[in-house]
Parts: sequence; C-alpha cells; structure tokens
Amino acid sequence: MYKLLPPETTETIENDWLTLFDQAPLGARTAVRDIIAAHREAMADAFYERMMQDPEARTFLSSEVVHERLHASMQRWLTTLFSCETREQFLTAMAMQRHVGEVHSRVDVPVNIVARGARVLKNRIGNHLARSPLGRDELVEAVIYVDSLIDLAFEVMSSAFVASHERTARIDEAYRSFSSGQNMSLERERQRSALLDWENRFLQAVMTGLPGDELPRVSSSSFGLWMQHKASAVFRGASELTAVRTLMRSVDETLLPLCAQQLGAGNMNEVRHLLKQVQAEVGELKFLIESMFEHLVDLESGKDALTQLLNRRFLPAILARECEIARTEGKPFALLLIDVDHFKHINDAHGHQAGDRVLQQVAAILQNSVRSGDFVFRYGGEEFLIVLVEMDHTRAMRVAEKIRTRIAAETLLISNGGQLNVTVSLGVAMHDGHPDYQRLVNRADSALYRAKQGGRNRCEHDSLETKS
Repeated sequence: MYKLLPPETTETIENDWLTLFDQAPLGARTAVRDIIAAHREAMADAFYERMMQDPEARTFLSSEVVHERLHASMQRWLTTLFSCETREQFLTAMAMQRHVGEVHSRVDVPVNIVARGARVLKNRIGNHLARSPLGRDELVEAVIYVDSLIDLAFEVMSSAFVASHERTARIDEAYRSFSSGQNMSLERERQRSALLDWENRFLQAVMTGLPGDELPRVSSSSFGLWMQHKASAVFRGASELTAVRTLMRSVDETLLPLCAQQLGAGNMNEVRHLLKQVQAEVGELKFLIESMFEHLVDLESGKDALTQLLNRRFLPAILARECEIARTEGKPFALLLIDVDHFKHINDAHGHQAGDRVLQQVAAILQNSVRSGDFVFRYGGEEFLIVLVEMDHTRAMRVAEKIRTRIAAETLLISNGGQLNVTVSLGVAMHDGHPDYQRLVNRADSALYRAKQGGRNRCEHDSLETKS
C-alpha cells in the first residue's frame, strides 16, 4: 500500500487536478488514454533508452534486475496516471507518485535525471497525438492535459523526494553523532587488540608458513573491517582517515606481495627487511588511530535502552552506505532478520521482566557471534537485524546457522533464579545490486516468514530471483 498524502498537500493537488480534469474535453482525455494503452511499452523503452545514454543515470540503472523491474513499473505508472476518472483514482495515482519519490530518495537518483525522462514521455505522447484524428482545438487541449498532468505528478514526486532526502540526511547525521558518542575508551582498546592480533597472525604466517601460502591482509582482519565500515562514520572528516587507508593499501598491495615473493624465493634477509617495513607502517597506523580517538569524547548515547544495540532509526544511513560500497567497490553484504520464537508465550508465562532478560541475553549472543565490522540492531519487539559486511551467501548462511545453534544451546537466566531455553528463526537475504535498501529488508522479512511458517528454529534464505 502507498502512503497517503498529507491533508494540506492532498487538498491543493486535488483542486489542481479537478481544474485540469474539468478543462480537458472528454475526447482529448480519451485519446490520450488510448495512446497510452497502445504504446506504453514503446514509451517505457524510449524512456530507459534515453536514460541509459546518460552516464549519471547509468550509475543507477546498470543492474539488470532494476532495469527489468522499473520497465514494468513505468508502464503501470503511465496507465494509472492517465486512466484516472474519479477523485479516488487520482489520489491513488498521486500516492503512488509519492512512493516513487521516496524510492528515488533512498536510491539517491537526482531529480534532474527523472525530469529528462519526463520530457521524453511528453514528446512521445505529443507525437502520437499529432497523428491522431483530433481536431485542432482538442489537440491543443490534449497536449496541455498531458503536460500539466505529468508536471503535477512530478511535483508530488519531487516534494516526497525532498522530504525523504532531508529526513535521511538528519538520520545520517544522527548516526554519526551516535557513533562518535560510543564508549570510545572501550572501542579504542578493542581496536588496539584487533590490530595487534592481525600483526601477530601475520608474523606467525611469515615464520611458520610454507612457500605459496597466502599472508593475512590487514583490510580483511577484524580491525580492517571495522576501519572500512564503521570508522568512516565515527571519524568522518578526520584528516588522519586518508592516511590510514593509504597505509593499509601499502601493506596489503605492496609489502605483503613482496614478502610472499621473497619467502617463495627463500630470501630471508630480504624478508626480515620487509618485516621491519611492515612493523613501521603498523606503528604509524597505531599512532594515527590513537590520534583520531583522542578527538572523540567518551559518551554513551543513542543506543536501544534495553539491549544496548543499535537503534533501527540508524538502519537507513547504514544500509545506504553499504549499498554505495557494494556498488563502487563490488563488496557484497548480507542481511539477517532474527525473531525470538514464541516470545509472547515467554511474556505471558514468566512476565515482561523475564522477557526483557531474554532479549538482553539474546542480544549479547548476537553481538558476540559477529565481527566488529558488522552491525547489530534491535529491530523492534523481539526482532533483531544484522548487517554482515563483505559476506557471500555461503558464509552468511553459516553465520545464521551458528547464531541459531548457539541460542538454542544456551540456558538463559531469568528472575528469581529461573532458567529458560529459547530458539530463534532467521531470514537471510543477500544484497543483489538493487540500489533500494528497503527491498533487501523486505526480502529478508519474507525469508523470516518462511522460516516461521516452516516450523521455527530454522534459517531460510531468500532467492535472488524473489521479487518484492
């Protein structure tokens, strides 16, 4: 269902449409409707052909799934808009246009690109009208009707786009404030430990590995994932960020391959020289990380009060960022939606305090089951959501199954010394290149529904071919 328009907007748009509808003769409106019915597929072809000629537009339309879905949506949009005969039909069409504007905002499609496409549609419809049997006066009325109706729809879309874009910007800024307000002293120690762990694993691989063994990359370590996916929000604008990324690339793309090459050749003197260079770059990394943490205050804020996980209000900012990383860098990610089975029964049988204790302990298991670069949310009620960064389908299902078995095996403590065992159902969806993150959430939700329908305490994945 599409969202209804605000009352004040509805009244203004409705009055404009009624005026336009009354001024356009029935013959003109009928001719336009018949042209749309006969040529809507060709019009959608022309619309996307023009869009794909634009380098800026190709950024958003390169996915085959998006193109096929939008092509059908364009035909439905044309039919709906130009077949309105009643107030209710028109309001439905405008609510649909508002939805389009919100989707464009989530995907971040510039309004000017859509305006170019609107001109293509106007020209196509105008050319067909010019060849129609309409008389001169009715032809003029029909052209005015088409131009005005498309402009009216574009006005609603643009208004929704701006409102949604401003809301997303506010959420993104709130997430940045939230991120910088975490317990930075604890996070600093965690990342120090993670970087030291990578350094030790690297040295061990060099000393005990065999020629041809792959050396662990710093960018693939727990520290590296945190730096690439979370630190960019926490330290946004920090001058040290660029230097940190440069050092990580230098280690991964220059020093590690050279180490592997010299190890294979048995040239240990050169290996020792390269180890000193790696340690020097790691020392510089540590200095830069310390410098960035020094700029942040130790302030806890913005978390879910019960579980201390991320609040779902930050989900749009995080998913939009991960979609952008996937699009520009080709790094896949997965989304897990998790529901505590029969949670209402727990509340009814043991009380809401026991239910809260269950949620807190489940949240802790989830947090301890993923990497520091992943995101764990309290999605609402007894539902949780996890974003697994740089994760393929096989590994995502493995993580989901690990979570399911860990929770099922854990004895949870409740008030008065009581104990409970609970299970969870999980839905897994992989980002498939579609730029609208809400579609990914919907796919994970569908997979979760199948898991619950299939008996609960199970993991289900959503096929890439599943349509929203």
